[in-house]
Amino acid sequence: MKIADAKRMGVIAALLTSLLAGCAGYQLHNDGLALLAEGRAEEGVTKLAEASQAAPDNVSYRVDLLRSREQTVNRLLAAASGERAGGHVEAAQSIYESILRIDPGNSRTVLGMETLAMDSRHEAALERATALLKQRNIEAARVALKPVLLENPKNGQALLLKRQIDEQVVKDAIAEPTLKAKFTKPVTLQFRDANLKMVFEALSRTSGINVLLDRDVKPDQKTSIFVKDVSVEDTINLILLQNQLEKKVISDNTVFIYPGTPAKLKDYQDLKIRSFHLTNADPKIILSLIKTLIKTKDIFIHEKTNSVVMRDTPDAIRLAEKLVADQDIAEPEVMLEVEVLEVSSSRLSELGIKWPSSFTVSTPTTATTVGQLRDLTGNDLLASSLSATLNLKLEDGDINILARPRIRVRNREKAKIMIGSRVPVITNTVTPLTTGGAVTTGSVQYLDVGLSVEVEPDIHLDNEVVMKVKLDVSNIIKEVTAEGGTLAYEVGTRNANTVLRLKDGETQILAGLINDADRKTASKVPGLGQIPVLGRLFSSHKDDGVKTEIVLSITPRVVGSARLPDVSEVEYWAGTESIVRNGLLNLKPMGSVAVATSASATPLARSIPMGVQRRDVPPGPQLPASANPVTLSWQGPAQVKSGETVTLTLNVQSLQSVSSLGLLVSFDPGVFKAIDAVEGGFLKQDGMQSTLNKTIDQAGGQILLDVSGGGSDGASGAGSLVTLVFEALAANPKSQIVVGRLAPSDPAGEALTATLPAPHDIAVVP
Repeated sequence: MKIADAKRMGVIAALLTSLLAGCAGYQLHNDGLALLAEGRAEEGVTKLAEASQAAPDNVSYRVDLLRSREQTVNRLLAAASGERAGGHVEAAQSIYESILRIDPGNSRTVLGMETLAMDSRHEAALERATALLKQRNIEAARVALKPVLLENPKNGQALLLKRQIDEQVVKDAIAEPTLKAKFTKPVTLQFRDANLKMVFEALSRTSGINVLLDRDVKPDQKTSIFVKDVSVEDTINLILLQNQLEKKVISDNTVFIYPGTPAKLKDYQDLKIRSFHLTNADPKIILSLIKTLIKTKDIFIHEKTNSVVMRDTPDAIRLAEKLVADQDIAEPEVMLEVEVLEVSSSRLSELGIKWPSSFTVSTPTTATTVGQLRDLTGNDLLASSLSATLNLKLEDGDINILARPRIRVRNREKAKIMIGSRVPVITNTVTPLTTGGAVTTGSVQYLDVGLSVEVEPDIHLDNEVVMKVKLDVSNIIKEVTAEGGTLAYEVGTRNANTVLRLKDGETQILAGLINDADRKTASKVPGLGQIPVLGRLFSSHKDDGVKTEIVLSITPRVVGSARLPDVSEVEYWAGTESIVRNGLLNLKPMGSVAVATSASATPLARSIPMGVQRRDVPPGPQLPASANPVTLSWQGPAQVKSGETVTLTLNVQSLQSVSSLGLLVSFDPGVFKAIDAVEGGFLKQDGMQSTLNKTIDQAGGQILLDVSGGGSDGASGAGSLVTLVFEALAANPKSQIVVGRLAPSDPAGEALTATLPAPHDIAVVP
């Protein structure tokens, strides 16, 4: 009896324990859900885990725990990725640690923390490579950068730095030897009928330049020169001009002199190969242009890549660059808003009594002879029925047919709008056979019937559009069927051809294509219907009038108007008839320096007497380079609809000369899709050439840009650097476009101080 009691007590204790555990699990589960609703994800998931442990048999608790933990971990992983992309290493590390407390051993989190450690190593390597590049130690910078690209080939900063290293290598490779700046100091020479060799020796002793003479240069050739306070380079050019000689700069202090004969020019004149990848111009026209004006013989067209490749002197290539820049421009386009209105009004009236127009008497079919007809009586004859109809009809109708097409067309290209139907015209041809019979062969042709508008615009530089307009409106009047089954149609048409000159946005209306038809018919009883007044009782009158008018309204809107060229692009020096030269042979002004004063932050030109060194000029206060940083700013909308295209422009402002800028732009790939990056005009000042290299990483949400140009003196002031084109993919109340890295440099390759723009906030609405 005691054993049974003990068993009952054990069962009761187990039930009580299970009940208490269930109550505790229920409370913990509710607390966890409440914490999740308040946004306290880590605490909420912990409570749900405790609830699942307290009630391990409760499947719903386990499901809520797994679902909530997965959602929380995914959200935190996305936040950590965003912090890492923004360069906030500590914040990303803290988030990863929170995830491990929720889900210990999460593989994605462990990988993310390893990636953070890799980023730290890469950042240190990038700093070393950047410092080496500033020191012009190209190979050492490349070696320091290599591990970064091996571990992360898509690292934006590493790619940008690699691009800068490659550009420096290319610049060093294609740079033309020039004399040192100190050899621009003024010299004075006075020789009359002196030997050419003696003149060059005196010039060499005065300037320190090594002068080498070709063996065919006559050393006893006489020359006279009287120059005072002229630069060494200009003095050499004057001597060469007198004696039909040419020079080749071998190094920064050595000049080689040789006769200016065609044979010697072939031997000593350095040539370059330049490829022009054309965007808009026809390569055949560019080929003819370069051959005609620059006299280039070695030139080739690659039609597949739409490019022109030439081989010529550096001066000839620079002139060709100016020609191509002036001619390879985009053709403007025009959006034509056409509205065609056909106004049709009809009037139909039919009044009177329509009497029967015939009466028929017939005999039975059995009466076939004259004798049988004599035997017929009145009851044997058959007569048709007689009826009269009173017509009381009056109809009025108005019809408006409206077409409002819009079409975009390039300059000097034809555009056609056809609204209607294609009607088949069937033609049958019968061919007799020698054996008898015939073979019928049919063919079908289609006839366009309806509204047809043809326009050919010619866009002028003042945004006026000259258009050839052809309007044709046709309709089928009736169907015609000929022998042999040939089917044709009688088509009525109205057309107009004209030439218009309209301003951008001006509307012109063409009207007056009127077709007015008025038809009157009457059905009368002979004799009675012709009696005045009373004849209306014995007749029926029908009046049918139709009037239609075609009205055409056309409005051109210029898209991408033609650019007015700068003065430097339409007029520049090109040498002489026998020598192609990029510039004019003249003496450079001497004796001016740039100094800074306390009255203005802009350097002022100050004249220095000849022979006075620069140290004799009282210096003004010097401004450090960091006082005038290169500044970027955003320009673009703050809101865009999902599915629309948005353009953002990065404007640059700098008081220092800039020749290249490298930058990294980050965006949310789930909100925006990067479409294109278009170069601005900042580095194209004074007609200079510039290039834009872009790498779009949509998956990583990054755009790597490298803009270079501005000529040998660089560019300064303000202007647009680049325009970015995005497509909004999904709604987001606040998304940011961020410039994460900015690396400007001057014409000497030295890095400049820069100020990053604030992130551009943009809202994507549904």
